[in-house]
Amino acid sequence: LPISRVHSQGHLLQNTGYAAVILGLLLVFWGMVTFARAKTAILPMRAASRIVDHGPYRFTRNPMYTGLSIAYLGGALLMNSVWALMLLPFVIGIVSRYVIALEERYLSSAFGEDYASYTRRVRRWI
Repeated sequence: LPISRVHSQGHLLQNTGYAAVILGLLLVFWGMVTFARAKTAILPMRAASRIVDHGPYRFTRNPMYTGLSIAYLGGALLMNSVWALMLLPFVIGIVSRYVIALEERYLSSAFGEDYASYTRRVRRWI
């Protein structure tokens, strides 16, 4: 089901899609660079050496997942797909429940009160 049937502004949709993809990927890149500069693991299956709370991590605990979600939204707009848009909440739910929750349990056990304090200051998404 194309979005254009729901929304008639094709160019606006396409431009918004491109902007979201670019913004999302820039956020992912910023998060990765921040982790690399902090000399801690970027990949979730590797042990973290510290809590990173600067760069994009001042605003969201998960800038890479947030960026990928924004890029996904942009891709759905570019594909002109209502179905892709409708699946986004399910994708975010699965990532939250099965990936982020696991990472948060690990960080909580590894860093204790320092991580708890960070979670009180910074939101999970935005």
